[in-house]
Amino acid sequence: MKRAVSCLLTLSALLPALLQPASANSAPTRWDGSPGSEVLAVEENCPISVTHEDLSFRITENIHYSLHARVEAIYQMENPTAEAQPVQMAFSLEESIHDFDPDAVSVTADGKQIPFQLVWDGVSPDYVPETFDPNQTGTLYTFTLAEPPEDADNDLTLLSPTGFLWVTYDGIRSYSGEVDGTSTLGTSTGATVWVYALDGNLDYTVTGEYTVETEELPFAQHFRAYLDKRYEGRYTDHLDALTAYKYHQLEKEWANLPVVMADWPENYDYSDIPLQFLYTVAFPAHETVEVAVAYNTRSDGVREGTADWQHTFTYLLSPAQHWASFGTLDLTVDAAESGYPYVISSSLPLEEQPDGSYAAHSEGLPAEDLSFTLYSAPELSLSDRITSALGITTYTLAFFQFLAVPVLVIAAVVVVLVLRHRRKKANR
Repeated sequence: MKRAVSCLLTLSALLPALLQPASANSAPTRWDGSPGSEVLAVEENCPISVTHEDLSFRITENIHYSLHARVEAIYQMENPTAEAQPVQMAFSLEESIHDFDPDAVSVTADGKQIPFQLVWDGVSPDYVPETFDPNQTGTLYTFTLAEPPEDADNDLTLLSPTGFLWVTYDGIRSYSGEVDGTSTLGTSTGATVWVYALDGNLDYTVTGEYTVETEELPFAQHFRAYLDKRYEGRYTDHLDALTAYKYHQLEKEWANLPVVMADWPENYDYSDIPLQFLYTVAFPAHETVEVAVAYNTRSDGVREGTADWQHTFTYLLSPAQHWASFGTLDLTVDAAESGYPYVISSSLPLEEQPDGSYAAHSEGLPAEDLSFTLYSAPELSLSDRITSALGITTYTLAFFQFLAVPVLVIAAVVVVLVLRHRRKKANR
Protein backbone atom coordinates (compact mmCIF):
# COMPACT_ATOMS: atom_id res chain seq x y z
CA MET A 1 0.00 0.00 0.00
CA LYS A 2 1.32 3.43 -0.93
CA ARG A 3 1.71 6.01 1.82
CA ALA A 4 1.93 9.80 1.80
CA VAL A 5 5.55 10.93 1.91
CA SER A 6 6.62 13.68 4.31
CA CYS A 7 9.29 14.96 6.70
CA LEU A 8 9.17 15.42 10.48
CA LEU A 9 7.53 18.70 11.48
CA THR A 10 4.55 19.75 13.60
CA LEU A 11 2.20 22.57 12.75
CA SER A 12 2.73 24.12 16.17
CA ALA A 13 6.41 24.50 15.31
CA LEU A 14 5.63 25.86 11.86
CA LEU A 15 3.02 28.47 12.77
CA PRO A 16 5.34 31.05 14.44
CA ALA A 17 7.31 31.25 11.21
CA LEU A 18 4.11 31.88 9.26
CA LEU A 19 3.22 35.10 11.06
CA GLN A 20 4.20 37.24 8.07
CA PRO A 21 1.81 38.74 5.51
CA ALA A 22 1.72 36.76 2.28
CA SER A 23 4.22 34.18 3.56
CA ALA A 24 4.02 31.00 1.55
CA ASN A 25 5.66 27.87 0.23
CA SER A 26 5.00 24.15 0.09
CA ALA A 27 6.07 21.21 2.24
CA PRO A 28 5.13 17.51 2.32
CA THR A 29 2.61 16.85 5.11
CA ARG A 30 0.05 14.55 6.73
CA TRP A 31 -2.48 14.77 9.56
CA ASP A 32 -1.12 13.05 12.66
CA GLY A 33 -3.67 11.55 15.08
CA SER A 34 -7.44 11.54 15.01
CA PRO A 35 -9.46 13.99 12.90
CA GLY A 36 -9.55 17.39 14.51
CA SER A 37 -6.37 16.80 16.52
CA GLU A 38 -4.97 20.05 15.07
CA VAL A 39 -1.54 18.53 14.52
CA LEU A 40 -0.21 18.58 10.99
CA ALA A 41 2.91 16.43 10.79
CA VAL A 42 5.40 15.57 8.09
CA GLU A 43 7.50 12.40 8.14
CA GLU A 44 11.22 11.90 7.67
CA ASN A 45 13.04 10.52 4.62
CA CYS A 46 11.03 12.35 1.99
CA PRO A 47 12.42 11.19 -1.41
CA ILE A 48 10.77 13.89 -3.55
CA SER A 49 13.10 16.75 -4.55
CA VAL A 50 12.52 20.22 -6.00
CA THR A 51 14.85 20.67 -8.95
CA HIS A 52 13.66 24.21 -9.73
CA GLU A 53 11.14 26.81 -8.60
CA ASP A 54 9.86 29.77 -10.63
CA LEU A 55 8.31 32.34 -8.32
CA SER A 56 6.57 35.45 -9.62
CA PHE A 57 4.77 38.46 -8.12
CA ARG A 58 2.59 40.56 -10.45
CA ILE A 59 1.40 43.69 -8.63
CA THR A 60 -1.25 45.81 -10.33
CA GLU A 61 -3.58 47.43 -7.79
CA ASN A 62 -3.32 49.86 -4.90
CA ILE A 63 -6.39 49.53 -2.67
CA HIS A 64 -6.77 50.99 0.84
CA TYR A 65 -3.03 51.57 1.42
CA SER A 66 -2.21 48.05 0.29
CA LEU A 67 -0.89 46.66 -2.99
CA HIS A 68 -2.62 43.58 -4.37
CA ALA A 69 -0.59 40.91 -6.14
CA ARG A 70 -1.01 37.69 -8.07
CA VAL A 71 1.57 35.19 -6.82
CA GLU A 72 2.51 32.04 -8.72
CA ALA A 73 4.95 29.33 -7.62
CA ILE A 74 5.84 26.70 -10.22
CA TYR A 75 7.84 23.71 -8.97
CA GLN A 76 9.68 21.10 -11.01
CA MET A 77 9.50 18.11 -8.63
CA GLU A 78 11.25 14.80 -9.16
CA ASN A 79 10.55 11.31 -7.83
CA PRO A 80 13.88 9.43 -8.06
CA THR A 81 12.47 6.17 -6.66
CA ALA A 82 11.21 3.09 -8.46
CA GLU A 83 7.77 3.41 -6.83
CA ALA A 84 4.94 5.83 -7.49
CA GLN A 85 4.57 8.25 -4.59
CA PRO A 86 1.28 9.93 -3.60
CA VAL A 87 2.34 13.01 -1.61
CA GLN A 88 0.11 15.22 0.50
CA MET A 89 1.43 18.76 0.33
CA ALA A 90 0.67 21.88 2.34
CA PHE A 91 1.12 25.36 0.86
CA SER A 92 1.27 27.82 3.77
CA LEU A 93 0.53 31.53 3.85
CA GLU A 94 -1.29 34.08 6.01
CA GLU A 95 -4.50 35.87 5.05
CA SER A 96 -7.62 37.36 6.59
CA ILE A 97 -10.91 35.51 6.20
CA HIS A 98 -12.57 38.77 5.18
CA ASP A 99 -10.18 39.47 2.26
CA PHE A 100 -9.25 35.99 1.06
CA ASP A 101 -10.85 34.67 -2.13
CA PRO A 102 -10.77 30.85 -2.48
CA ASP A 103 -11.93 31.13 -6.10
CA ALA A 104 -8.65 32.89 -6.95
CA VAL A 105 -6.61 29.85 -5.87
CA SER A 106 -5.28 27.52 -8.55
CA VAL A 107 -3.42 24.26 -7.87
CA THR A 108 -2.26 22.17 -10.84
CA ALA A 109 -0.08 19.15 -11.52
CA ASP A 110 1.28 19.00 -15.07
CA GLY A 111 -1.34 21.56 -16.05
CA LYS A 112 -4.33 19.66 -14.64
CA GLN A 113 -6.36 21.20 -11.82
CA ILE A 114 -6.28 19.24 -8.57
CA PRO A 115 -8.62 19.71 -5.59
CA PHE A 116 -7.41 21.33 -2.38
CA GLN A 117 -8.63 21.81 1.17
CA LEU A 118 -8.37 24.98 3.23
CA VAL A 119 -7.03 24.78 6.77
CA TRP A 120 -7.50 27.92 8.86
CA ASP A 121 -5.15 28.43 11.82
CA GLY A 122 -4.29 24.74 11.95
CA VAL A 123 -7.88 23.60 12.59
CA SER A 124 -8.68 20.45 10.64
CA PRO A 125 -11.84 20.58 8.47
CA ASP A 126 -12.90 17.47 10.44
CA TYR A 127 -12.59 19.28 13.77
CA VAL A 128 -15.06 18.06 16.41
CA PRO A 129 -15.83 20.55 19.23
CA GLU A 130 -15.31 19.21 22.73
CA THR A 131 -17.77 21.43 24.63
CA PHE A 132 -20.85 21.22 22.39
CA ASP A 133 -22.37 18.99 19.73
CA PRO A 134 -23.03 20.91 16.49
CA ASN A 135 -25.48 18.23 15.37
CA GLN A 136 -27.71 18.54 18.42
CA THR A 137 -31.16 20.02 17.86
CA GLY A 138 -31.92 23.29 19.62
CA THR A 139 -34.39 26.11 19.19
CA LEU A 140 -34.08 29.15 16.96
CA TYR A 141 -36.05 32.13 18.29
CA THR A 142 -36.80 34.88 15.77
CA PHE A 143 -37.80 38.15 17.49
CA THR A 144 -39.29 41.04 15.54
CA LEU A 145 -39.10 44.16 17.72
CA ALA A 146 -41.50 46.95 16.81
CA GLU A 147 -40.36 50.55 16.47
CA PRO A 148 -40.73 52.20 19.89
CA PRO A 149 -42.18 55.66 20.60
CA GLU A 150 -39.96 58.66 19.89
CA ASP A 151 -37.02 59.11 22.31
CA ALA A 152 -37.44 55.53 23.58
CA ASP A 153 -35.85 52.12 23.02
CA ASN A 154 -37.40 48.70 22.57
CA ASP A 155 -35.22 46.28 24.58
CA LEU A 156 -34.87 42.50 24.38
CA THR A 157 -33.31 41.03 27.53
CA LEU A 158 -31.97 37.45 27.52
CA LEU A 159 -32.09 36.36 31.15
CA SER A 160 -29.21 34.38 32.71
CA PRO A 161 -29.10 31.52 30.17
CA THR A 162 -28.75 27.91 31.30
CA GLY A 163 -27.02 26.87 28.04
CA PHE A 164 -25.10 28.35 25.14
CA LEU A 165 -26.73 31.10 23.06
CA TRP A 166 -25.70 32.28 19.59
CA VAL A 167 -27.18 35.68 18.67
CA THR A 168 -27.40 37.50 15.35
CA TYR A 169 -29.36 40.65 14.68
CA ASP A 170 -30.34 43.38 12.26
CA GLY A 171 -31.19 46.86 13.53
CA ILE A 172 -29.84 46.62 17.09
CA ARG A 173 -28.28 49.90 18.29
CA SER A 174 -27.22 49.14 21.88
CA TYR A 175 -25.94 46.23 23.97
CA SER A 176 -25.19 45.61 27.64
CA GLY A 177 -24.20 42.47 29.51
CA GLU A 178 -24.06 41.21 33.10
CA VAL A 179 -21.66 38.80 34.80
CA ASP A 180 -24.35 36.09 34.98
CA GLY A 181 -24.75 36.21 31.17
CA THR A 182 -27.88 38.35 31.13
CA SER A 183 -27.78 40.45 27.96
CA THR A 184 -29.92 43.37 26.78
CA LEU A 185 -30.19 44.45 23.16
CA GLY A 186 -31.92 47.69 22.25
CA THR A 187 -33.34 49.37 19.15
CA SER A 188 -34.81 52.80 18.46
CA THR A 189 -36.05 51.98 14.96
CA GLY A 190 -37.21 48.35 15.15
CA ALA A 191 -35.07 45.24 14.70
CA THR A 192 -34.93 41.50 14.08
CA VAL A 193 -32.97 39.30 16.49
CA TRP A 194 -32.22 35.60 15.96
CA VAL A 195 -31.31 33.70 19.13
CA TYR A 196 -30.28 30.06 18.84
CA ALA A 197 -30.48 28.21 22.19
CA LEU A 198 -28.47 25.00 22.02
CA ASP A 199 -30.40 23.44 24.91
CA GLY A 200 -33.71 24.77 23.54
CA ASN A 201 -34.52 26.90 26.60
CA LEU A 202 -34.64 30.69 26.65
CA ASP A 203 -35.91 33.12 29.27
CA TYR A 204 -36.43 36.66 28.03
CA THR A 205 -38.32 39.91 28.48
CA VAL A 206 -39.22 42.61 25.94
CA THR A 207 -40.07 46.22 26.86
CA GLY A 208 -42.10 47.08 23.74
CA GLU A 209 -44.26 45.40 21.16
CA TYR A 210 -42.84 42.32 19.46
CA THR A 211 -43.52 38.98 17.84
CA VAL A 212 -41.54 35.77 18.25
CA GLU A 213 -41.38 32.60 16.19
CA THR A 214 -39.57 29.38 17.09
CA GLU A 215 -38.09 26.59 14.99
CA GLU A 216 -36.43 23.32 16.02
CA LEU A 217 -33.33 22.51 13.95
CA PRO A 218 -29.72 21.27 14.37
CA PHE A 219 -27.22 23.98 15.29
CA ALA A 220 -24.91 22.97 12.40
CA GLN A 221 -27.69 23.63 9.88
CA HIS A 222 -28.37 27.11 11.25
CA PHE A 223 -24.71 28.02 11.72
CA ARG A 224 -23.54 26.87 8.28
CA ALA A 225 -26.40 28.78 6.61
CA TYR A 226 -25.35 31.87 8.55
CA LEU A 227 -21.71 31.52 7.45
CA ASP A 228 -22.64 30.98 3.81
CA LYS A 229 -24.75 34.14 3.83
CA ARG A 230 -22.25 36.15 5.87
CA TYR A 231 -19.44 35.52 3.36
CA GLU A 232 -21.75 35.87 0.35
CA GLY A 233 -21.11 32.34 -0.87
CA ARG A 234 -17.33 32.79 -1.24
CA TYR A 235 -16.68 29.76 0.96
CA THR A 236 -19.52 27.54 -0.26
CA ASP A 237 -17.03 24.99 -1.63
CA HIS A 238 -14.91 25.19 1.54
CA LEU A 239 -17.62 25.53 4.16
CA ASP A 240 -16.34 22.56 6.18
CA ALA A 241 -12.98 24.25 6.76
CA LEU A 242 -14.53 27.62 7.63
CA THR A 243 -17.15 26.03 9.91
CA ALA A 244 -14.51 24.01 11.76
CA TYR A 245 -12.44 27.13 12.41
CA LYS A 246 -15.53 29.05 13.59
CA TYR A 247 -16.52 26.16 15.90
CA HIS A 248 -13.06 26.49 17.43
CA GLN A 249 -13.65 30.23 17.89
CA LEU A 250 -17.05 29.62 19.46
CA GLU A 251 -15.59 27.24 22.02
CA LYS A 252 -13.20 29.97 23.14
CA GLU A 253 -15.98 32.56 23.31
CA TRP A 254 -18.41 30.29 25.18
CA ALA A 255 -15.65 29.43 27.68
CA ASN A 256 -15.96 33.03 28.91
CA LEU A 257 -19.68 33.80 28.46
CA PRO A 258 -22.75 31.68 27.62
CA VAL A 259 -23.98 34.35 25.18
CA VAL A 260 -22.01 35.09 21.99
CA MET A 261 -22.99 37.90 19.65
CA ALA A 262 -22.15 37.06 16.04
CA ASP A 263 -20.11 40.20 15.47
CA TRP A 264 -17.64 39.31 18.25
CA PRO A 265 -15.81 36.51 16.40
CA GLU A 266 -16.41 38.39 13.12
CA ASN A 267 -14.08 41.13 14.41
CA TYR A 268 -11.18 38.68 14.06
CA ASP A 269 -11.92 38.17 10.36
CA TYR A 270 -9.90 41.26 9.41
CA SER A 271 -6.68 39.96 11.04
CA ASP A 272 -4.23 37.82 9.10
CA ILE A 273 -4.12 34.24 10.36
CA PRO A 274 -2.24 31.17 9.12
CA LEU A 275 -3.88 29.45 6.17
CA GLN A 276 -2.87 26.32 4.31
CA PHE A 277 -3.91 24.69 1.07
CA LEU A 278 -3.78 20.89 1.44
CA TYR A 279 -3.63 18.79 -1.72
CA THR A 280 -2.21 15.48 -2.92
CA VAL A 281 0.04 15.02 -5.94
CA ALA A 282 0.78 11.65 -7.55
CA PHE A 283 4.46 11.28 -8.55
CA PRO A 284 5.10 8.41 -11.01
CA ALA A 285 8.31 6.45 -10.57
CA HIS A 286 11.43 8.12 -12.00
CA GLU A 287 9.45 11.09 -13.33
CA THR A 288 9.27 14.87 -12.87
CA VAL A 289 5.95 16.60 -12.23
CA GLU A 290 5.33 20.33 -12.60
CA VAL A 291 3.29 21.52 -9.60
CA ALA A 292 1.94 25.07 -9.71
CA VAL A 293 0.14 27.08 -7.02
CA ALA A 294 -1.31 30.56 -7.65
CA TYR A 295 -3.27 32.88 -5.36
CA ASN A 296 -3.99 36.55 -4.67
CA THR A 297 -2.44 38.42 -1.76
CA ARG A 298 -1.68 41.93 -0.55
CA SER A 299 1.22 43.90 0.89
CA ASP A 300 1.97 45.12 4.37
CA GLY A 301 1.91 48.92 3.94
CA VAL A 302 3.67 51.33 6.30
CA ARG A 303 4.71 54.99 6.16
CA GLU A 304 7.52 55.41 8.68
CA GLY A 305 10.37 57.80 7.91
CA THR A 306 9.15 58.35 4.35
CA ALA A 307 6.75 60.72 2.63
CA ASP A 308 4.98 57.89 0.77
CA TRP A 309 3.89 54.38 1.67
CA GLN A 310 6.36 51.49 1.62
CA HIS A 311 4.83 48.15 0.58
CA THR A 312 6.44 44.92 1.77
CA PHE A 313 5.74 41.42 0.49
CA THR A 314 7.11 38.34 2.22
CA TYR A 315 7.24 34.73 1.11
CA LEU A 316 8.18 31.81 3.33
CA LEU A 317 10.93 29.76 1.72
CA SER A 318 11.83 27.64 4.75
CA PRO A 319 9.13 24.90 4.32
CA ALA A 320 10.91 23.83 1.13
CA GLN A 321 13.85 22.58 3.22
CA HIS A 322 11.76 19.52 4.10
CA TRP A 323 11.99 18.14 0.58
CA ALA A 324 14.87 15.75 -0.16
CA SER A 325 16.75 18.55 -1.94
CA PHE A 326 16.20 21.94 -3.52
CA GLY A 327 17.84 22.96 -6.80
CA THR A 328 17.46 26.53 -8.08
CA LEU A 329 15.09 29.45 -7.62
CA ASP A 330 14.18 32.19 -10.11
CA LEU A 331 12.22 35.15 -8.79
CA THR A 332 10.39 37.81 -10.83
CA VAL A 333 8.70 40.93 -9.44
CA ASP A 334 6.60 43.05 -11.82
CA ALA A 335 5.13 46.17 -10.19
CA ALA A 336 5.30 48.56 -13.15
CA GLU A 337 1.54 49.22 -13.14
CA SER A 338 1.12 49.56 -9.38
CA GLY A 339 2.32 53.13 -8.85
CA TYR A 340 5.11 51.67 -6.67
CA PRO A 341 7.38 50.20 -9.34
CA TYR A 342 10.74 50.34 -7.52
CA VAL A 343 12.27 47.70 -5.26
CA ILE A 344 14.18 49.65 -2.58
CA SER A 345 15.13 46.66 -0.39
CA SER A 346 15.10 42.89 -0.74
CA SER A 347 16.45 39.79 1.00
CA LEU A 348 17.55 38.53 -2.45
CA PRO A 349 19.61 40.62 -4.91
CA LEU A 350 16.79 41.71 -7.21
CA GLU A 351 18.08 43.45 -10.35
CA GLU A 352 16.02 45.77 -12.51
CA GLN A 353 15.29 44.49 -16.03
CA PRO A 354 14.87 46.52 -19.27
CA ASP A 355 11.07 46.14 -19.08
CA GLY A 356 10.97 47.60 -15.55
CA SER A 357 10.52 44.30 -13.73
CA TYR A 358 13.02 42.83 -11.25
CA ALA A 359 14.64 39.41 -11.23
CA ALA A 360 16.85 37.30 -8.97
CA HIS A 361 18.41 33.84 -9.21
CA SER A 362 19.50 31.54 -6.39
CA GLU A 363 21.50 28.34 -6.52
CA GLY A 364 19.95 26.23 -3.78
CA LEU A 365 17.40 27.34 -1.21
CA PRO A 366 18.18 30.81 0.20
CA ALA A 367 19.16 30.88 3.86
CA GLU A 368 16.43 33.35 4.78
CA ASP A 369 12.82 33.83 3.77
CA LEU A 370 12.02 36.23 0.96
CA SER A 371 11.08 39.82 1.70
CA PHE A 372 11.07 42.82 -0.62
CA THR A 373 9.79 46.40 -0.34
CA LEU A 374 8.30 48.55 -3.12
CA TYR A 375 8.29 52.34 -3.26
CA SER A 376 7.15 55.11 -5.61
CA ALA A 377 10.73 56.38 -6.14
CA PRO A 378 13.98 54.52 -6.94
CA GLU A 379 15.42 55.33 -3.50
CA LEU A 380 14.67 57.12 -0.26
CA SER A 381 16.05 60.61 -0.83
CA LEU A 382 16.98 63.27 1.72
CA SER A 383 14.02 65.44 0.67
CA ASP A 384 11.77 62.39 1.07
CA ARG A 385 12.89 61.95 4.68
CA ILE A 386 12.62 65.70 5.38
CA THR A 387 9.04 65.86 4.10
CA SER A 388 8.24 62.85 6.24
CA ALA A 389 9.81 64.45 9.32
CA LEU A 390 7.67 67.54 8.69
CA GLY A 391 4.57 65.36 8.36
CA ILE A 392 4.13 66.15 4.67
CA THR A 393 2.85 63.31 2.49
CA THR A 394 3.59 62.95 -1.22
CA TYR A 395 0.01 64.02 -1.94
CA THR A 396 0.43 67.20 0.12
CA LEU A 397 3.78 67.85 -1.52
CA ALA A 398 2.28 67.37 -4.98
CA PHE A 399 -0.54 69.78 -4.06
CA PHE A 400 1.95 72.46 -3.01
CA GLN A 401 3.99 71.82 -6.15
CA PHE A 402 0.81 72.28 -8.18
CA LEU A 403 0.14 75.57 -6.39
CA ALA A 404 3.75 76.68 -6.70
CA VAL A 405 3.53 77.33 -10.45
CA PRO A 406 0.66 79.87 -10.39
CA VAL A 407 2.10 81.46 -7.21
CA LEU A 408 5.48 81.95 -8.90
CA VAL A 409 3.78 83.37 -12.02
CA ILE A 410 1.76 85.82 -9.91
CA ALA A 411 4.88 86.79 -7.95
CA ALA A 412 6.77 87.41 -11.18
CA VAL A 413 3.94 89.58 -12.55
CA VAL A 414 3.88 91.58 -9.30
CA VAL A 415 7.65 92.12 -9.45
CA VAL A 416 7.42 93.28 -13.06
CA LEU A 417 4.59 95.70 -12.27
CA VAL A 418 6.47 97.12 -9.25
CA LEU A 419 9.62 97.65 -11.32
CA ARG A 420 7.64 99.38 -14.07
CA HIS A 421 5.96 101.60 -11.50
CA ARG A 422 9.33 102.59 -10.02
CA ARG A 423 10.76 103.36 -13.46
CA LYS A 424 7.81 105.60 -14.28
CA LYS A 425 8.28 107.48 -11.01
CA ALA A 426 12.01 107.81 -11.64
CA ASN A 427 11.40 109.28 -15.15
CA ARG A 428 9.05 111.98 -13.92
